[in-house]
Amino acid sequence: MNAPIRALLSLAGFVLLWWGAVWGFSIPAFLLPSPGAVIDRLVFLAINAELWRHTTTTLGQILGGFVIGALLGIGTGAAFARLPRLERLFTPVILLVQTAPKIAIAPLLILWLGLGPGPKIVLVAIVTFFPAMTGALTGFRYIAKAYRDLAQIVGLTTWQRLTRIDLPFAVPPIVAGLRVATTQAVTAAVVAEMMGANRGLGYLLTAGQESSDSPAVIGVIVILSLTGWGFYELVRFAEAKLIPWRSKA
Repeated sequence: MNAPIRALLSLAGFVLLWWGAVWGFSIPAFLLPSPGAVIDRLVFLAINAELWRHTTTTLGQILGGFVIGALLGIGTGAAFARLPRLERLFTPVILLVQTAPKIAIAPLLILWLGLGPGPKIVLVAIVTFFPAMTGALTGFRYIAKAYRDLAQIVGLTTWQRLTRIDLPFAVPPIVAGLRVATTQAVTAAVVAEMMGANRGLGYLLTAGQESSDSPAVIGVIVILSLTGWGFYELVRFAEAKLIPWRSKA
């Protein structure tokens, strides 16, 4: 049984448990609406509240921030692996930013960059940067010495060494870091939208919460969960293409 079928069966089982809990325990709809009620609400939002526009807004912000954070993180990790002094100089600042609560950073970014997509993209880039950097730093730093010696013996140029030795060895830990970053990226985008936005899934989530609209809140959470899952599977797909021997192990 391949992965997509297993995932669909898992989702179907979860929905059945959800429906069974609502029906079997007679849970009030304002506490936990049934799957059918959530679907009806999502259809209503799609027709009357431009749900697709809000979804694509959040997706664009997640994707933009993720790409920027990943590229900066991989580049920084590679630089730190080559220049340890640079790592010792900037690591305290990076850790300071990463350990700061993201829910506290979001209002500051909104104050600086406004209510547009800027603060959301920046916050997603911040949370993506650290896992990508640590993965790249691990991959580039701990390449076997024998391969480094071989590169010197055969006279590989810097570019040849990067493409033939460094990158193939660094890809697995980089991908592992990016897989961690996928779920954090979705959370960061939603947090920033909930702090201040006029569109996006986080905006819908806040609106549903303020109006005590449980079906809308749960429906948006489901969309966000599927979004995070989709990004995670996208990174897994890239991993299978870049390092196929690992995906078959």
